[in-house]
Amino acid sequence: MENKPTSMAPIEYSTLDLEPKHQFEAISQAVAPICELKKPHSVGNGFRAKYSAFDLDGIDIIDWESEKTNSERSNELVRKSDFDNWAIWLVRSGYFCNEYDDLSVKANTNSLMLVSYAEPWKSYWQGRGFVSVGLSREKFSWMATSLDEANRSVLNGPLTGLLRTFISTLVSETHRISEDQKQTLSRSFSNLLAASLEPTADNLYNATPALNATRLTIAREFIRKNLGQPELNVDYICRSLGVSRRTLYNTFDGHGGVAKYIKTARLQACYKALSDHADLRFVSTVAYQYGFTNMSLFSRQFKELYGFSPKEAHDHAASNHVAPNSSSPTLLEHLCKSTSCSGSQAYDAAH
Repeated sequence: MENKPTSMAPIEYSTLDLEPKHQFEAISQAVAPICELKKPHSVGNGFRAKYSAFDLDGIDIIDWESEKTNSERSNELVRKSDFDNWAIWLVRSGYFCNEYDDLSVKANTNSLMLVSYAEPWKSYWQGRGFVSVGLSREKFSWMATSLDEANRSVLNGPLTGLLRTFISTLVSETHRISEDQKQTLSRSFSNLLAASLEPTADNLYNATPALNATRLTIAREFIRKNLGQPELNVDYICRSLGVSRRTLYNTFDGHGGVAKYIKTARLQACYKALSDHADLRFVSTVAYQYGFTNMSLFSRQFKELYGFSPKEAHDHAASNHVAPNSSSPTLLEHLCKSTSCSGSQAYDAAH
């Protein structure tokens, strides 16, 4: 029997386990080596905060939820601290403001802000959640110049959306990451970040697996949400996602092509509905819901995939019919199975 890699559990922390009067002091002590928290008067006695932390081979990923607060990394703290890493803050809701001297930078929901802990700053947080991606100076010394130049800025560029999706997916799949996969994912993130900050030909080539996997994740999610659109096709996806046909074709290269993926995803959705004994809709109703307008074609394609007709699936929903395992690989799985790709594909993915 094959032994599957054991996933690594993240470190969880919550002030909700404490009495309200001790909550703010507890979270303040937890972040004291990095910054000083300042509790707003409007918060009251308690301070709800929690985080989930995970080390990805030199990259510290922390998923935060907390009350609004202000924080400061003072000159004194910078001098006595040996913590001089960078961090990327992904704002999930609300906004972040970072200030130093006369410079103020604001990151709104879904924005990425890069900050350096080698310099002092003040920040104002208003919202419910954000992700901090810590970048160790030792691991990222090879791109220190690019990171320092981007300090206290909201990241912007053709690859920013892909970087944001990559970070969000890492957070959502943290519980599935094994020790054996950490290095691959860490390298993929590093290459994607380098290409985002400085999209040279070499950086884009090195980031190809991450670019392709993240593009695929975005496209698959879009397809899943739009299966009921009869006009769902290559042109519709390209217009909606703002990518070229060539980029989209490259994204699904090795996955049977875009049209086949859409057809299979629709058939999977129909099978799930038809095999649900609590779903009493007609076969034709389910088929139309997921974009099939030709019932004869739908029945033929369904039987080719599953070995039995849609009517049989519907009539015997409570029986032992089991569909083949046709789930798509996650971003994590796709990256860890990826092989090298051409530099031209990497360049196409960025434009």
